[in-house]
Amino acid sequence: MIKKIIIALVIVAVIGGGILLYALSGEYESKLEKSDIETGVVIDSTGIEVPSLSLIQGLYQVTSGEAVQAELLFNADGMKTAKGAFEKFSVDFDIATDYHQSTLTVSIESASLNTGNGMRDEHLAEADFFDVEKYPTIAFLSTSIEDGDTSHVAKGDLTLLSNTKPIDVPFKHLGNGTNKAGQAFEAFEGRFVFDRIEYGMEEISGAGNVVTVNFYCELMLSE
Repeated sequence: MIKKIIIALVIVAVIGGGILLYALSGEYESKLEKSDIETGVVIDSTGIEVPSLSLIQGLYQVTSGEAVQAELLFNADGMKTAKGAFEKFSVDFDIATDYHQSTLTVSIESASLNTGNGMRDEHLAEADFFDVEKYPTIAFLSTSIEDGDTSHVAKGDLTLLSNTKPIDVPFKHLGNGTNKAGQAFEAFEGRFVFDRIEYGMEEISGAGNVVTVNFYCELMLSE
């Protein structure tokens, strides 16, 4: 009888371990193909190209899709680093003559998260994390654009799980070019960090609280 119990426990442990390994396996693979940056727009006193917002104006936009060079990645460190991407989002950057008065708006479909593992994606979509059914949209709206030491900073509000909190989004204007479709673009990249617990997510053992978001976008001037 004892042997049967031990065997049963071993079987359960093996099955459980297999499920756990499956749940933690898989990693999102980037599909992004960046276009070549052809021109930086400012040369500083040392001869280094320093692209600037001061020479471009208008509404620059991108909406994620197969033919779009844009990516929004996230990762959270814990017992197992969770890496992934939001695959459906839009970015509107309305650049004013005085670029400090520009407006950056980002809208993300929370259900579009992809970590390369379906079981993990389902768990992240539940109420403990992004609760995508109740809160389908993650949004950022800037209030001002400021100059940083080596980049610009979009100061504004991030809304997640219906909670809105101020956040700084440092970014760089990389320059411009023409993509494979023959469309002119201005390229931007940056990253920002937030604590998911502050936005109402559950604190769970082994799951990291601090989330880092990295982004790259080739924005095109709206006609």
